[in-house]
Amino acid sequence: MSKKYSVLQAPCSITNGRLTVKKIKQIDFEQRLVPKEELPLLGKRILYTTPRNYAGALGKLLLERGARVVWMPTIEIWPLSDYRELDQAIDNLSTYDWVGFTSENGIEAFLNRFFAKGLDQKAIKKTKLAAFKSDAKALEKHGIKADLLPDEQSPKGIIDELKQRGVKGGRILVPVPEVVGVKEPYVVPEFIEQLKGMGMIVYRVAAYTTTAVTKGIEIEMRMLCNGEIDIVILTSSAEIFSLLKRLNGNKEVLNKATIAYMGKFTAKTGKEVGLNLDIVPEKYTMRDLVEAMEAYFRK
Repeated sequence: MSKKYSVLQAPCSITNGRLTVKKIKQIDFEQRLVPKEELPLLGKRILYTTPRNYAGALGKLLLERGARVVWMPTIEIWPLSDYRELDQAIDNLSTYDWVGFTSENGIEAFLNRFFAKGLDQKAIKKTKLAAFKSDAKALEKHGIKADLLPDEQSPKGIIDELKQRGVKGGRILVPVPEVVGVKEPYVVPEFIEQLKGMGMIVYRVAAYTTTAVTKGIEIEMRMLCNGEIDIVILTSSAEIFSLLKRLNGNKEVLNKATIAYMGKFTAKTGKEVGLNLDIVPEKYTMRDLVEAMEAYFRK
């Protein structure tokens, strides 16, 4: 049976018949001279399927903690080929009560078109913005402040906060990816249905493209299939769907390795398709993910 450790938990010990969960010290990511015994990921070959625009940051953290990283992107993030719908939504921005962002990619794609049209912060004053705290920096660097930043960094967190504020209707624009070559994850459709359930009029618009990777990862796939990978990191549901498609649905190839997920929503997809839930951090940042992995291997 696979075990799951939260970010700040080390393995349990039993003393006088009592089960104790030991707290561990959080990683000092600025420390460069680190004893071997404080690097439980040292020498472990870790494969991660993160797209290009996030891969560098995660790879850097893993390398600094002693891991041997293998980058095998299973999805790619690209601009749209046709921006007419998004441009029309931006032109009519004042007619929306809210814009609900579900990713940093969505924010950046939206703002790229927003500023390309010569607009400034004044054009967004009448519309409230909802985003995750970890993504808000993409707004703040342009001098734009989100009106809603839920404690839980998930679409459900946005829904709960809207309900708490008594929002029961209005128009909301939701910039999301256009998913190509892979099954669309449940998160966005579920978010839209929950918004509709609150009486909101939802306008879903494609802001960027998520595409399945179909070539160029043959060497990494051989390493995975030959059992040469110690840990597999999955950071989104789309990555899981694309990877399993390349494996012809053979989930046992993945279950032979330790599997780590970027948060419970990605883990939910993993569970639904029959993957082991070995490491699931409580929070949604890359540092929390690395800390959870180290906690797991300190056992």
